[in-house]
Amino acid sequence: MNDQPVVSAAVPRPRLPADALLQVRRTRWSEDLLVVSAAGEIDLATAGHLERALWDDLPAATVLDLTDVSFLGVAGLRVLEAAANRAHVERRTVGIVASTRLVMRLLRLFDVDVRIPVYRYLPDAVRELPKLRNRPAAATWKAPFSAPAGE
Repeated sequence: MNDQPVVSAAVPRPRLPADALLQVRRTRWSEDLLVVSAAGEIDLATAGHLERALWDDLPAATVLDLTDVSFLGVAGLRVLEAAANRAHVERRTVGIVASTRLVMRLLRLFDVDVRIPVYRYLPDAVRELPKLRNRPAAATWKAPFSAPAGE
């Protein structure tokens, strides 16, 4: 009998496709309001899926519902910033619904909550965001964040 330990190479499991890691749904709430709901992980592999949902024809106000997001990476933050920048240029409004500690922490860390209205509950965002559309553009609009090199 051989006393040598058996060493087995770990076989990496294939990564699930982006559609399995992140589900995105567009719901036309009214003629002037779209709710884009995301559930799952928003990272480098899945951010494009959210970005595509935000690139089509958009109404005057768009709510990004992130209440079911379990992970938000820098790539996801960049998608949120790009959506806000596009809305600003096109004189539309974008708001975020987030309630998980992880998502809120990142939004605060990168000052996203300073540039984009963040709501804790979807009904609040649906009620309040369309009202912001009629306000003049903020004079303190900040450029998107820049993530540190290597992230």
